Amino acid sequence: MASVEIARAIRTRDLTRFCKDLSGLGEARQAAHAFPELLAEHGVCDITVHPAHRPEVLDVGPLHPPVQRLVDHEKQRRQALFASGGPVHHLYPPDKGWVRVDPSATHDSFSLVDLAVLIDNPAEIAVALMRLTGDETQAAHDSRAAFEHKFSDLTAIFSAVDPRLARQLFSKLSRAVLELDPDRHSRLLKRTVLPGLLDGKLEGSVLGDFPDVELAEALCLLLDLETASPDVLTTALDRLGLPPERRQNIVPLLEARLNRTAPPRPDAYGHDHAIESYARRLVALKPGEARSFAEYTAFDLSVTEDTKSLVGQLVDAIGTTDLGTSQLETRLRLVRLEPNPELVAAFMELTLKLFEDLEGRQQWSPLAEWAAKFNGLAVALRDTRPDAADAVCTGLARFGTVARAVAIADLYNAGGEPRARALALADGFGAALADAFLSAVDAPAAGGAARPLVALMTERAQTFAPVLAGRLRDCGTAARHAIVRVLGAAGAMHAPAVIALLPPQDRECDEATGREALRALARMATPTAAAAVAACLTSDVAWLQLAAEEALWHFPAPMASAQVRTLLADREFALSHPDVAGRLLERAAQAGISGLAPVLQALAPLRFRFWNPALVRVTRKAQHLLLSGRSIPCPRHLRPNHRHTRSWIRCRC
Repeated sequence: MASVEIARAIRTRDLTRFCKDLSGLGEARQAAHAFPELLAEHGVCDITVHPAHRPEVLDVGPLHPPVQRLVDHEKQRRQALFASGGPVHHLYPPDKGWVRVDPSATHDSFSLVDLAVLIDNPAEIAVALMRLTGDETQAAHDSRAAFEHKFSDLTAIFSAVDPRLARQLFSKLSRAVLELDPDRHSRLLKRTVLPGLLDGKLEGSVLGDFPDVELAEALCLLLDLETASPDVLTTALDRLGLPPERRQNIVPLLEARLNRTAPPRPDAYGHDHAIESYARRLVALKPGEARSFAEYTAFDLSVTEDTKSLVGQLVDAIGTTDLGTSQLETRLRLVRLEPNPELVAAFMELTLKLFEDLEGRQQWSPLAEWAAKFNGLAVALRDTRPDAADAVCTGLARFGTVARAVAIADLYNAGGEPRARALALADGFGAALADAFLSAVDAPAAGGAARPLVALMTERAQTFAPVLAGRLRDCGTAARHAIVRVLGAAGAMHAPAVIALLPPQDRECDEATGREALRALARMATPTAAAAVAACLTSDVAWLQLAAEEALWHFPAPMASAQVRTLLADREFALSHPDVAGRLLERAAQAGISGLAPVLQALAPLRFRFWNPALVRVTRKAQHLLLSGRSIPCPRHLRPNHRHTRSWIRCRC
């Protein structure tokens, strides 16, 4: 880049977008000259980037005397034309190209006309023109593709030389067209040469140097472009201006061609199937196939009575068109194309009015469908134009109000078809309705009417959970309980946010929130969640111990068993919380947890701490479980170990 101009009154958004695009330029693996186009695509208006001068050097070799004389003659003729005054127009950027010639050459500059004289092959001239435009596509390296792409420019340059020299250059151009492969030859004739002939442009003049047979074949391609009367061939012959004797030679060839490919006549009902099939072929579009409609520009529109009748029917059809649907489709396309987030916000403002119209007519299904389209567009624009995507999401979120949230809750609570409509609206708007739902749940005026929204968000937890997780600290108590329930249904990825609500992470945790968080962790059913619940059993808060104990047994049996064994094996836990340990032992026995023998044997010696009745009850319970187990011998088979009087050893009888 040569320079960057930044307006004094630049917006923060434009400067931020410029920095992001500039920092990502190297990662995108795109050419530097595409940077101004990238800024324009992102709607940056207050920053102007001027590309640096990158000249293209063309090597034409030594100048032979005949070529030298032609170049001198063209320079003198051009200087005489410039002396008469008038504006000078550049077909390509000035000073873009440099020509490398023999050092003994005395020329200070060359024009495109001189280039046409210096380079003998039209295809090579086309490649040079592609380089002058800075085009780095495949056509810049393929002479045949460049010739097809720059054919119109070649005719304009060749027509600017002396008429006698132009005649020779156009003859070379005609031979180059004939030497193309069949597909490229036919495509160039249909898209450029024949339309140019009918429009009286220079492109059509190359046909005059075609041999008679090739000229007839080329003209008959008009029948592939236009299925109307063959009179178009007569018009093409008149535009060519052929000598009378050559015209007489061409006409029989055209007639023979027409006789071989005579179109079928209309049927008894006056229906021309050939025209219909051709029309369908013209308008047919296939996925992934690029179509050019350039051939349409070469022909006149024939307006008949049938055409007038059809146009009248179209007018009637326009009158019966759903105006709201058409306007929504237009807004969607404008948002997809517009890079400026301010304009996107304006388009969304108009879109919300159309949404309100659909809501007033209770057209819930169309409303959900259009909301889903705009929501999907925001997702598609997130990587390339995040500010435009934010404007779309903000617009959708503005549609969500407490009144609309309560209306959706009523639909969901009704069940059946109304519930399906409520779920469709939730799917269409997505997380854009999250704030409205939370406000409705927290609103005292809504009362129990908004309660079904909690079940709705839980059913669509994967959609709402990512947004709701960031609202835990900014909402009321009722909304916080709803968020925790939704996070629990969303899965293990939100476990850290729920664990952070429990003591000791959150010292201000209330009982209702804590119980809801424990239930959410039980629904997640992961080892991390089970460990967090088990850690709550060591708390000194009574309600937290009871709630955690109940939640622990809702985990899968292997997870609950592992946590119970870990807790009971902790001597300090049994000493500090004997009541909890006793209840765990009872539930473990009822659940049939295996592998408790080492834990029970470690608890048994604590029965001598008679000053702690609760602990003695735990040890008696542990001893009872040891004695009642099938793998544990009966009391008469146990004898004291005299070396360690507080332990028991197995009898070998």
